[in-house]
Amino acid sequence: MAKISVENTGTTALLNALAEGVMVRAGDRFIFVNQTALDMFAYPGTMEEFLDEPVSQWVHPDDQAIVQDNYDKRIRGEDAEQNYELRLLRADGETRWVSCRANAIEWDGEPAVVACVYDITEQLEEKRAFERAENIFRNIFRLTPEVMLISGLTDGKIIDVNPAFLNVFGRRRDEVIGHTTQGLDIWADQTFLGRFIEELKMTASMTDVPTTVKTRGNLIRHFRIFAQKIDLEGEPMLLLIGRDITEDLVQAQELQRSKDTAELANRAKSEFLANMSHELRTPLNAILGFAEILRDEMVGPIGSPRYKEYAQDIHESGTHLLSIINDILDLSKVEAGRLEAYLTWINPLESLEMCMTLVQQRAFEASLSLEHHFDRSVLIEADERLIKQIALNLLSNAIKFTEPGGKVTMKLEKTGNGGLCLSVTDTGIGMTAEEIKVAKRPFGQVDSSLSRRHEGSGLGLPLVSAFTEKLNATMTIDSRPSVGTRVSIMFPPFKVKTREDDD
Repeated sequence: MAKISVENTGTTALLNALAEGVMVRAGDRFIFVNQTALDMFAYPGTMEEFLDEPVSQWVHPDDQAIVQDNYDKRIRGEDAEQNYELRLLRADGETRWVSCRANAIEWDGEPAVVACVYDITEQLEEKRAFERAENIFRNIFRLTPEVMLISGLTDGKIIDVNPAFLNVFGRRRDEVIGHTTQGLDIWADQTFLGRFIEELKMTASMTDVPTTVKTRGNLIRHFRIFAQKIDLEGEPMLLLIGRDITEDLVQAQELQRSKDTAELANRAKSEFLANMSHELRTPLNAILGFAEILRDEMVGPIGSPRYKEYAQDIHESGTHLLSIINDILDLSKVEAGRLEAYLTWINPLESLEMCMTLVQQRAFEASLSLEHHFDRSVLIEADERLIKQIALNLLSNAIKFTEPGGKVTMKLEKTGNGGLCLSVTDTGIGMTAEEIKVAKRPFGQVDSSLSRRHEGSGLGLPLVSAFTEKLNATMTIDSRPSVGTRVSIMFPPFKVKTREDDD
């Protein structure tokens, strides 16, 4: 048993200089601790103050039994565990793991136990983190449906494969481990692996590399390969992951075929609508012309005034039908990509005022107030024909869906960023968010019942949206049920200039 005296200042200085914490215990008190131990405990006071505290205060409750048992055995001269790990409690409440090496000694002539402790908290945390990562990788390796293998980077010999690999290729582990993938003859292209390895040597990893492999029963399957160079016990290794994308490719091909078929059918529909629209418009123009002659009695009186009313009905119905056919023709042009926009700098006021005049009688008959507020100082780069169609469609919709006594307002005003906003606001029935989605679809009818109150083809907003895109503008709809709707066409600043700038 070693003998050490506390009065030996040289010994104390030596112990204080150690990187390990040194603690001497007699009974339930420490009789000496070096400065390293005090720092380890984060103790703010002096050594003398520390020595007044009981040993149990500094040992984790779960470790106190083993610490006490080892101390008692050493004091009795019995064999005790010389090296073990335990948790110490610091003055700031933190728990630290330490490696402890203890021996029995005499200190100032009295039996005692000296313990040298070394903080291993960080090492244990790193070890546990590594073990967790290793466990996670092991579970992924075992459970993932992706094919995985680990092989030597230089010799290509397989170190390990996961169950998915064995299942896909129909092999036993003893047929795979120690062999190379080249020897297993799983590559449909025999030159692929060599090229792949050579390219991998110049980089740390490769992702999403397409290849074909021969699976169970010599079936050819399409795979995507992912590879990563890893270090295993100092040896460079290759982690290879393969994903079977055969079904994805088949689905993608089916989707493309379906898309091509749908596009072909859509083009055929557009061509049919365009041709039918032209065929229908010719006789309709004749019907409208003769209805006007009868209504206005251009070649003499027609007798009964009821015939004149019938002629008026024929003319109104024909006009309505012609409007629908024109909308269908415009839509077919949009879908066929044949809608042209001839952009020039125009003053939109004349077109907008003409649209207001055209719908004024309709608004009067519907008992609606029709207002407009136009900024007269602007020019826009647009197609005048499309501006008219946008304005007429928006005004017609607003009048159609606004109850008697309501109001429809068209505005043309500058925006804060130098752009321009053309808007039509009504106090009509409004729409929910879902109804707006329906209304923006071609032939979409918010009220789709057989007895719906409002006539129309459901092409108003889709056509406005298509025309707006052609003008490089954007359309927004703000609507609430029973409150009303505001449709805004926003022109960016580069499409707008003042008339003074033009001068």
